[in-house]
Amino acid sequence: MNDQTETVPDSDTTSRARGTRPADLKARALAAYFAPEEIRFLPRNVKNGRCLALAYLTARAVMDRLDTVLGADCWQDEYETLPNGTVRCRLLVRFDTEGEWITKTDVGGPSEQPDESDRDKAAHSDALKRAAVKYGVGRYLYLLPNAWVDYDELSRKIAGAPEIPQAM
Repeated sequence: MNDQTETVPDSDTTSRARGTRPADLKARALAAYFAPEEIRFLPRNVKNGRCLALAYLTARAVMDRLDTVLGADCWQDEYETLPNGTVRCRLLVRFDTEGEWITKTDVGGPSEQPDESDRDKAAHSDALKRAAVKYGVGRYLYLLPNAWVDYDELSRKIAGAPEIPQAM
């Protein structure tokens, strides 16, 4: 008979070593790719019926991701309008209901829309999206290659959106 006692590693230590702690899993889930239909494109540098298509997410898609991964009670946002018209968003998250709040901050600018309330709303949305990128939400979109696509000048819209890779 063997008198040696087998040592079983602490599950939290093992999880940490493998990067599978709940916080790590949630951080990866925040950074996961979005379904192609959730990605929008903004036309830039329009010329001769073509434009550069810049991928972006709506603020609603970002909020849905935060709700799905963290739960509605584990994230909150605070806004401050700065003197130059930009808006600062403080995005606070916690990876479990008992955890510490982690804060990331970024600034968004007003849009070029004629209505002042729409410009203000766009600045708030932009600030939220930029702060969420600091948690990994949609960050991969910045790594996409430039895509030139057809542009319909009459409707002022992209005629065909580029394909988005499902993994890079």
